Amino acid sequence: MTISSIILKITYFPADYDTSGFLLYSFMKTSALIGILALCGFNAFATWSIIIIDPETKEIGIAGASCSYNCYGIGSIMPGKGAIIVQAMSNNEAREEGLKMIITGATPKQIIAAIRNRKFDPERQQYSVLTVSHMNAATYTGTSTHSSNGALTAPGISVQGNTLAGKQVLQAVFAAALKARNEGLRIDKVLMRALEAGSIAGGDKRCGEQKATSAFITVTKPNDHPKRPYLDLVIFGQKKGGPNAVLMLRRKYDKWAEKER
Repeated sequence: MTISSIILKITYFPADYDTSGFLLYSFMKTSALIGILALCGFNAFATWSIIIIDPETKEIGIAGASCSYNCYGIGSIMPGKGAIIVQAMSNNEAREEGLKMIITGATPKQIIAAIRNRKFDPERQQYSVLTVSHMNAATYTGTSTHSSNGALTAPGISVQGNTLAGKQVLQAVFAAALKARNEGLRIDKVLMRALEAGSIAGGDKRCGEQKATSAFITVTKPNDHPKRPYLDLVIFGQKKGGPNAVLMLRRKYDKWAEKER
């Protein structure tokens, strides 16, 4: 994900969708980062991420962590519809195309097929799409993404990763998500447990014992406006050798959860 793709992060919606304030919100949310990012000249190679949809509440959640400056923005959610992750060498245009197709009711397989178009440079990317109408996710891992890489899915869950410390990372994230969901936990708790499991299992191999320098969690309820997700927490910009961003996100999440009680 380049600086220009962050600055140009604009999502196009069908004419009948109420988007009042959405573009302004997107600009305001990213503009605070632009000055810092311009100094860093980074590419965000997102590492491990999760998409989960609760089939009963129709809540949709995404979370991710990486040993990059900021992995927030690799995913997009359309409340009540579905979510898409475009990571590794994240591509804004591919993510926008996928989100538009989610809104129009395309299946995850149809969306993956569309964004594997050569113009999106799919071999350097990793895709996952999950929708409320089609609870079996579709994924694609490009041939030029870094190992350890891959994806694991179950109905309502998609876990994907690249540049991992080993295959055990993806397996740990997936197992934690399944276990937490089977325990009947809320979707935000499932996401946090899964993200933490990836960190404990080794996280991003570039970070060593730190595991991650950025992390995020976002959850929407079905009637949320895209600019106002129910939960939206981000940690970014941690220096190499500094604190684990996933642990920092857990502390931030616990404070949020306490206020929600």
